[in-house]
Amino acid sequence: MLTCGVCFPAVFSFKKQEELMIERVWQIKQPQPDLCRTFAENLGVSPVISQILINRGISSIDQARAFLGGTISDLHDPFLFPGMDRAAERIVQAIQDGEKILIFGDYDVDGITSVALLIRLLYPYAKRNLFYHIPNRLEEGYGLNSAAIEKAGRNGITLLITVDCGITAVAEIELAKSLGMDVIVSDHHEPPAVLPEALALINPKIPDCPYPFRDLCGAGVAFKLAMAVSDKIGISEEALFREIDLVALATVADMVPLFGENRIIVKAGLERIANTTNEGMKALIAVCGLGERAITTGHLAFYLAPRINAAGRLGYAQTGINLFLATDPDQALSLARKLEAENRERQAIEAELTGCACRQAEELLAKKDQRTLVLAGDNWHHGVLGIVASKIVERFYRPAILIGWDGTEGRGSGRSIQGFHLYHALEECAGHLTRFGGHESAAGLSITRNSLDQFAEAFENHAQGCLDDSAMIPALNADVEIELEQATLELARQLTGLEPFGSQNPEPILVCRNIMMVSPKGVGGNGKHLKFKAQSANARLDGIGFGLGSRLPDLQSKTAVDLAFALEENTWNGVSSAQANVKDLKIVSA
Repeated sequence: MLTCGVCFPAVFSFKKQEELMIERVWQIKQPQPDLCRTFAENLGVSPVISQILINRGISSIDQARAFLGGTISDLHDPFLFPGMDRAAERIVQAIQDGEKILIFGDYDVDGITSVALLIRLLYPYAKRNLFYHIPNRLEEGYGLNSAAIEKAGRNGITLLITVDCGITAVAEIELAKSLGMDVIVSDHHEPPAVLPEALALINPKIPDCPYPFRDLCGAGVAFKLAMAVSDKIGISEEALFREIDLVALATVADMVPLFGENRIIVKAGLERIANTTNEGMKALIAVCGLGERAITTGHLAFYLAPRINAAGRLGYAQTGINLFLATDPDQALSLARKLEAENRERQAIEAELTGCACRQAEELLAKKDQRTLVLAGDNWHHGVLGIVASKIVERFYRPAILIGWDGTEGRGSGRSIQGFHLYHALEECAGHLTRFGGHESAAGLSITRNSLDQFAEAFENHAQGCLDDSAMIPALNADVEIELEQATLELARQLTGLEPFGSQNPEPILVCRNIMMVSPKGVGGNGKHLKFKAQSANARLDGIGFGLGSRLPDLQSKTAVDLAFALEENTWNGVSSAQANVKDLKIVSA
């Protein structure tokens, strides 16, 4: 087990990073021509679109119609959650009786938007009796904590509502109850074997929960709670769905599957963002330079969410919640600019830690090839461990856990690869951990320094039993193989009907075989990107490969290649055309 102390800025040449890239295996979904034909005939879509629907697990006409055309009227009844009626009644009672209510959230996008959602909806009714708390990530850590609960008790809080946390907080909820609080837990994380004894537990992942959709994010569950309260207290549907842009942002940021209700929420949220009345959302979009654009899931994931998360990562989550609660445009713009500065600070810290973690991983793998990476160091900023863990997974393609030490105590974040359930792995290693929680693909933990080696060994042993050699090769999952002449502007426009894209509904990837690459050249700073024309006997298509400029030395005009790409509409000087956004290429012959 390797550790290192203070990090120094890492300097890696672009070439070196490319050399370390692991070649991906292309996995193209098996065609199902009969079902594909049925979809095409009944839905009026092309065979390519039909096959992509099948690839997304859709097996009936009704499922396909729901996927393509679901609306907010198709959202499930919130009262299908056990305990939802009791929770909504208790909130209404607290409002009517003038009780003090505390909403306790997490410090990431999901938690911040969950808190903002409930505050914005309930404040007109509860007014100054409504409070919130988002823990400082660096000082308090994740979730409910005794100090915050004791402070709430001293301040006369009698109703505690958790959002995006609480399902594992057995002891903390007992403390809250002993101080005279009723507790409503709304959460979406994996529940432990022993559940807290709260007034109501609203979580679709609780065993035997009859709610039909289990993949809501924290803000999605909070939105269901808001729907139930709205029904009891008379909040209009218009006022309720005015806040759905917050839920859409959280849904994309938390990388929950974009199926079912999540797909409906994100579609409605993207439509709402275009005319949002949330001054903070408007200011954030402006600071991101997106003011004139139609906002997409990509903008939510790669522009808006990182800026909100940056505040929480550095211990300033208050900035994010203040942004979404702002009613003055100037104040909102000032807060958005502050988030922009915090994001730049986060990027610098992240780059430094990434270099240190990469060096440590290389040293570890040079000594012994293994399935997992457990990396640790002093002075590793807890706020960026998760995002750096993602970079380590991307680079080395192994489940990775990064731990930052504070004396003898450590806090860590982990990210996983396809086929390795991280939360279940941590359950198997629980005896070496102080605390843990999370999902299949991401998790957090606490650990003591003297348990590190035993944990790393147990984690590796579990992975050895779960992951064979084939699981350690990253895959590029493609949807359908087509001829180049099928890659038309019309098809590019049809593909937009499958939006919003995200977790479990990725942007469709098409494959064309034995295509001639014409006039390849490097573009962008240092020729980082690859631009070319793809040509077959009957068609030609413009192509761009972002980050693929390093492949240029291997390519010549007329080089035959296989292309894996997303087909997009590109508009230049008012003229639209189809363009291949290349994700990977394989040389057939030079």
